[in-house]
Amino acid sequence: MRLKDKVAIITGSSSGIGRAIALAYVREGAKVVISATHEDRCEKVVDEIKEAGGQAISVVCDVSNLDDQKNLLKESLDAFGKMDILVNNAAYSAREDIFEVTPESWDKQFSVGLRGLFFLSQSFAKQVIAQGTSGRIINIGSVAGVMDFHPLSIAYHAMKAGVMHLTRVMGADLAQHKITVNCIGPGSTITPKSSSKDGDYRDYMTKGIPEGRMARPEEIAPPAIMFASDEAEYITGQTIFVEGGALAVYLGRAHSGEQDHK
Repeated sequence: MRLKDKVAIITGSSSGIGRAIALAYVREGAKVVISATHEDRCEKVVDEIKEAGGQAISVVCDVSNLDDQKNLLKESLDAFGKMDILVNNAAYSAREDIFEVTPESWDKQFSVGLRGLFFLSQSFAKQVIAQGTSGRIINIGSVAGVMDFHPLSIAYHAMKAGVMHLTRVMGADLAQHKITVNCIGPGSTITPKSSSKDGDYRDYMTKGIPEGRMARPEEIAPPAIMFASDEAEYITGQTIFVEGGALAVYLGRAHSGEQDHK
């Protein structure tokens, strides 16, 4: 088991990619903290893990709220006595035309996906240093950070670009403390939110993907395991994309001068 006896905190883990990473971590021997804003959904994942013989707790947390963050870390320490891995998966997005974006919408997306991510990582790093152990921070970015992936979501694109750059800077700053910081950039992925969209939306989201389909949440988990493991102790500040080849196609067309990649 690659993560035996490690303790992982995973935000936004009541469904989708976060849940898939949590289940994968448990299979690798980790104890996990399931965290999101919906208590009932978190408890459902915890029950699923316990039924499979794993160890988990749930903590309700809005990562944009610093008091919630403090409680998340406290509950994690009370339950498991330490923390080794932080997966920053929580995010919020809104589909808005560029002229419809409001300060409130912009602030909410950045407050959850970038500001909250940073300050939770900061607190996590302080605890790891106090423990005298090594640590792993894994940020969930998106191909949206480097390409016009989602229509009508300029704030989300900007926020995810910030996540990738923050990963590089934090990786450099925390390396001396034996804490690595890396990022995973999923492409179109099947989640409860995307599954609720109509066929036209799903068709749009699969265009330009050589694999011809959206990713399953479970397919985002392997790099999350690798980044969390001892095998990746010399890898930091990096982003790996899991997108079925869509980014290669996008960049190839951009370099060739094609404008319409949809």
